[in-house]
Amino acid sequence: MDVPTLILLGAVGGVLRGVVDLYIQFVNWRSARGAHQREQLSEHVRPRLTQYFDPAVDLAAAGVHSVMGAGMAVLFGTTGQISGPYAAIVVGASAPVLLTQLARIQSVSEALGGGQAGRTRLPHRPVWAPDRPSPRRPSGPARAIPR
Repeated sequence: MDVPTLILLGAVGGVLRGVVDLYIQFVNWRSARGAHQREQLSEHVRPRLTQYFDPAVDLAAAGVHSVMGAGMAVLFGTTGQISGPYAAIVVGASAPVLLTQLARIQSVSEALGGGQAGRTRLPHRPVWAPDRPSPRRPSGPARAIPR
């Protein structure tokens, strides 16, 4: 597969990840509104979509994910790790998680010596996943979504 095709497919995978994130937040918002309506609390304001979706930040994140996806697809495609278009899209969609895991790998000198070996350490915050609430999202009944 040629490099422009890998860039395009990886970027599509990165955007796909943004679309999935948007869908997850939409489902959380819908669940919170349903819980509010079932409880019929007049003193509480119904959850607003803007509490679950920040267009500027979420669109910027989708752009960053598409760039990361394009880069990872090119890297995997040119080294022969992937060969098909579906694989390039999947690598593009999983690029943020792959790069986060690579950043957390402990070097041999760190493992044996217990030192930092001149490496900057990432903050010890978990990466958001669909089964965990996002740090910027409100907590409440919307988090108890039955599966």
